[in-house]
Amino acid sequence: MVGSMKNDKGFTLVEILATVAIIGLGIVPVMEILPSGMDFLRKINHLTRDVMLAEQKIDELRGQILGTNASYGYNKAGGYGDSGIFAGFTDYNYTVTDDQGADIRELSVTVWFDADGGGTQDADEDNVQLDTKIAER
Repeated sequence: MVGSMKNDKGFTLVEILATVAIIGLGIVPVMEILPSGMDFLRKINHLTRDVMLAEQKIDELRGQILGTNASYGYNKAGGYGDSGIFAGFTDYNYTVTDDQGADIRELSVTVWFDADGGGTQDADEDNVQLDTKIAER
């Protein structure tokens, strides 16, 4: 009995090359999306920190206005308008505006990540603005 034993198991070279081509075509769009996703994640991180720092500055102002500690330098007659950077977060800038209302103070804090280090907010730099009203007791 002379017969040929044929082994039909496995893949041919053409099948392997076709599979690699299909996988390669599927990976290209994913690799193009990845950098934009990383940019979006970085932007969300900056905005989250903006909110945290703005809340911190509002709390600091509330303590200055309602507290009795005169060492903060808050002048009730002159109001509070300020700008600067945060200690420990030197890439984040803030500005504070005060309407200098007699009974109720209307304060606005704007915080932004200063991407170019220029010290001023540019059009491409997103910001967070928190407004609050504080009445002296």
